[in-house]
Amino acid sequence: MVLVYSMPRARRAASPEERLRRAAAAMKVYDPLAIAALGVMVMTGAFALTEFKDALRERFFEQMGVMLTWKLGVTFLLIIVGSYLAFGLGNRLVGRAELDETPPPEWVSSMILRVQITCALVLALCALISWIATAMV
Repeated sequence: MVLVYSMPRARRAASPEERLRRAAAAMKVYDPLAIAALGVMVMTGAFALTEFKDALRERFFEQMGVMLTWKLGVTFLLIIVGSYLAFGLGNRLVGRAELDETPPPEWVSSMILRVQITCALVLALCALISWIATAMV
């Protein structure tokens, strides 16, 4: 959610330097939180899966197999997209900001747009995973 509010603000800044500074500041907050959240998501999913498997025993794959396959597939995709957002885009923005060099204005605008699009994709994948999880219960 940090990026949902921060990137439009960064995009509206007057100078490319200010846009980069604002975007990098948001990514510095987002990166560690996102990586931690992805880790928590994987671990809580594993714990819940163990409980389901223990409760359903031999009926587990019969009752949960298809939905579980979808959920794991979408979760894997979320981890890839989330990692790209944090490491592929975030590290580049923060690195450029910390170098105190002025990148081309087009580069800054392009990076902010990529962050916004990728963030929207992350939110959509989270919603899909939540929907699948509720359908599994």
